[in-house]
This record gives sequence, structure tokens and C-alpha cells, in this order.
Amino acid sequence: MDAQNAAPIFIVGCPRSGTSMLRDLLRSHPHLTFPGESHFIPTFYRGYGDPRDAREARRLAARILRFRRVRRWRLGLEADSFADCRSFREILDRLYEAWARRENKPRWGDKTPQYVTEIPLLVKLFPGARIIHIYRDGRDVARSWIRTRFMPQNMYTAARLWRSSVSAGRLAGAALPGGTYLEVCFETLLRQPRETMQRVCEFVGEPFDDAVLRLSPLLTSRRVSPFARKQPPPVEIVSSNCEKWKTGMPARDRVVFESVAGDLLETLGYETEGHTRRITGAERLAWGVHQQLWRNAVRLSFLRKEGSVSVYLQMCWAKARSHFRRA
Repeated sequence: MDAQNAAPIFIVGCPRSGTSMLRDLLRSHPHLTFPGESHFIPTFYRGYGDPRDAREARRLAARILRFRRVRRWRLGLEADSFADCRSFREILDRLYEAWARRENKPRWGDKTPQYVTEIPLLVKLFPGARIIHIYRDGRDVARSWIRTRFMPQNMYTAARLWRSSVSAGRLAGAALPGGTYLEVCFETLLRQPRETMQRVCEFVGEPFDDAVLRLSPLLTSRRVSPFARKQPPPVEIVSSNCEKWKTGMPARDRVVFESVAGDLLETLGYETEGHTRRITGAERLAWGVHQQLWRNAVRLSFLRKEGSVSVYLQMCWAKARSHFRRA
């Protein structure tokens, strides 16, 4: 396989924008595989950097292998097998290559939506990487997002986060060399799946295969993801899964969303209603406090339930190291 076709693929985007669907379509390709979301790459890289010797390599690998999401990959690796690694990228390569061997696929990718704000770092670690940024009408994103436990709990926060993440991804993508970054519109993927997936396959340097028109779901335990389905996931694209905001979002919420992010909706070609209003300082404060209180309460509840306090502290320590390394 040539260097281009060996390059990893990163699927990013604002959460609830179709990243899982795109991953499950690409997983159907005979050459491609994706494990569960990683969530550790930026934090651990900034916290620990490249290992300088065998001891540091083993310690870093052990920390990553203990990370709850990575444990769920069931790779069967030992930290000692990373002793000769002298870069963070080498450690990542071995992790993902072990997953690819398990799936009997030659090429791996990662789907972690939040990496949409970390595109420059991904390209720094993997200069040949292919970045696919999928975006979706922010009002449908918000409707789905607010119903989850760990995400925005009010429309103002949802609109701000959608706007900031999509804008960050597009800004970073515009600065990359040609052939590195691709934007995919979720609604276009629903309406024109064959044409869209042909474009995606061409972008990542793989031959188009009809298999990518059917979903190959990555089964996820609810202990790993709060978004895991109670029912078996679909294996076909649901073409009607769009514009639900028109009937499922109250008028007051549509006004709030457009007031915060209407300009980006228009830039992306989405229909807007033109109804906006001024968001007062008191509203911003109240919604911000509401969001933070909910986030803290749910995080504590989840950590206690999952017995994941040690992993959480491990991530906090990595973030602290990152802060002092940059200081």
C-alpha cells in the first residue's frame, strides 16, 4: 500500500452531526476500520509529549492502555511492547494497527467528533492524514444534543457550541494543503449517498465499493457511551432524518438559535426564518450557570456509577502537565 493510501482517516464534527453514520459507512469498506472514539490523543500528547527513553515509552503506553475507552478495544497489548517507541505517533500507530489486525483490515481511522477543534494537532502528528469534517443543520443538532445527558441543556449553549466547533473545523481546514481536508454535508449524504460516498472514497484514496452504502455499526456498550442505542442500530441510511427542527423545535428556540448562529446557517446554505432577537446579558449568565451546574452534577454521578474516578484524575493530571509544559 502506498503512503497516501496508508494515511489515517480522522472523522470530526460537532457531536450529533452524523459522524457515527459516516464512520459506520466507511467501516463497511473492505480496506477500512475504525475503533470506538478515543478522546485521549490531544490531552495525552500535550501532557506527555514524545517519550525520551524506554521507561517513558512504557509508562505512557501503560497510561493509554488503562484509559477506559482504549480498554474497550480489547487489544491484548502490554506496555512493554512499546518500549522502543520514541514518538507519540509511534505509540498511536501501534495501538490502531493492533485494532486493524484484529478487524483484518489494512487501514485504520479514528472518529472522535470533538477533534474538530484539534485538526492542526492531528495533522502535526500525522502529516499525511485525511480529515473529513461532516456538518449538519445546527437546529437538528441542537434538538438531538439537548436530549443527551452530557451535552448542552439549553438552546443558547447548543447554538454557541455548534457555531464554535463548525467554525473551528472550517477555519483549520482552509489552512491545510489541498487534498488533506474534506467537508461533507450530512443532508447531502442522506439525499445523495452514492455520489457523496464516491467523493469520500476518492478523497481518502480508496476505490469505491457498494458496501459503503450500507452501515456497519460499531456495537457500543452504554457503559462506554451515553449515546448508545437501546435498539439495534439501523443498517440502512434513513433519508428522512433531517429538517426535524421545522416541526420539533418550538418557535422561541428557533429564534434563540438563529440569533446566535443564523449567519453560519446561511453560510452553509441552510434555510433560515429571519427571526432574531437580542440575547441579554442576564440570559447569557443564567444559561451559562444552568449549563455548568448540570455538567458538574452529571459528571460526578457518572464517575461514581462507572467507578472511573482514577481515570478521570489521570486525565486531569495530563491536562495539568500540558498547562505547565506550555507555561
